[in-house]
Amino acid sequence: MAKGSEVLSMLCPTGGWIISGDDFDGITWVDERPRCTKTQFEAGFAQYDTWKAEQDAAKAAQKQALLNRLGITEDEAKLLLGGN
Repeated sequence: MAKGSEVLSMLCPTGGWIISGDDFDGITWVDERPRCTKTQFEAGFAQYDTWKAEQDAAKAAQKQALLNRLGITEDEAKLLLGGN
């Protein structure tokens, strides 16, 4: 289940908010950036998992495209970067 902060990150990715808990009433808008409505926020909980999966898939595709351009595997990239 998504958290209120995750839903807001999806709906308002540039920020402009602080949230306490997972309820719309727990949002404090800190500037005049575009805001979401209560209806959008509540619907966002059902949309978040699909959105997150799409974001993760896009990131994985970008990563693989870069590895392909470099002509190396993920393990080889980790070795170059000092990862495990």
